[in-house]
Amino acid sequence: MKILYVEDQITRNISRISRLFDKYLTKSAKKTLQELEKDEYPPEPEEIKKIVETSNLIEMEYRFPQALQKVIQHPENYALFIIDRNLFEEEGYDVEEVKAFEPSFSEEKYETYAEREGDYLFAQLVRLKTDVGSKFYFMTAYSAEEGIRGAADIQGFINLDIFSKDNFIEKGNEADFDRLKHRIDNIEILNIELENRDYLQILRKNIDEKTADDFIKILSEKDAKGRIGDNLRLIRNTYQSILEKCVIIIPEMRDNCMNQHNQVGLGRETIDWLSRKTHINGIVRSLFFSVKEIPSKFSNHPNPEDATTDTVNSLTYALKDIILWFGKICSLYK
Repeated sequence: MKILYVEDQITRNISRISRLFDKYLTKSAKKTLQELEKDEYPPEPEEIKKIVETSNLIEMEYRFPQALQKVIQHPENYALFIIDRNLFEEEGYDVEEVKAFEPSFSEEKYETYAEREGDYLFAQLVRLKTDVGSKFYFMTAYSAEEGIRGAADIQGFINLDIFSKDNFIEKGNEADFDRLKHRIDNIEILNIELENRDYLQILRKNIDEKTADDFIKILSEKDAKGRIGDNLRLIRNTYQSILEKCVIIIPEMRDNCMNQHNQVGLGRETIDWLSRKTHINGIVRSLFFSVKEIPSKFSNHPNPEDATTDTVNSLTYALKDIILWFGKICSLYK
């Protein structure tokens, strides 16, 4: 899950962007943004976008077509939408550019939503039945208290309680800014990702995005009683994915740890081999047995008394240590 931030004039608002996302940006990213802001030559929007997106928690767009494409195709990827109502950037955009992925877009819609492109993005989210009210903010040049300019359809959404005037953030209004920043800083799923950034980076870099997503799912649901069995299976699957990658990179492991089905063994033979070759120490060895054996036993006899959320939490921490070990192995042999 990420934040989608859409503003056409990001080169003029580097300081605001840096302040809004201070919690999620690395020191290096913040320093680079500061340097760009002070540079006598204005940076390109794409430069700022790339720097902000190194957080892996924020996606940024500065053109309406690209923002609309993300809103339509993958709205489920975002925990929060922060969108400038006026996205009619200086160079504009072409109707055909939008129709390439949104065939219903027309010259009439182009004229209707000119300088209110954010309204169109919001309407699409409502159409897609996204939980808009709890995770959508407009950035505007005007206070909502003074009246919402040119937007009978937006007023209709307010009347339907889909969202309220509190969803409007007036640029330059410090109270509005603080309210939005508080919302940004307190998104539970993003805080989970931030706290576990090192583990997720290892999985993304050395396995794939799906494995990282599975780990996030474990972390976010490890205290849910109804997810005990599913979480144990995800823990075991992540352990398996790690060993499958190790087979590829650790010398001689493929020749010694593959079973008759040409799959990496997950049990004692593989663990013993890794021990003999000093790839794992006694602590990691014990953790390997835990994350392999406990989920396997539960899946064969899924009795609620066999495992608890404490079991899941214990194995989650064990998996964290295994991921750190895996990161060291990848650094050593890749």
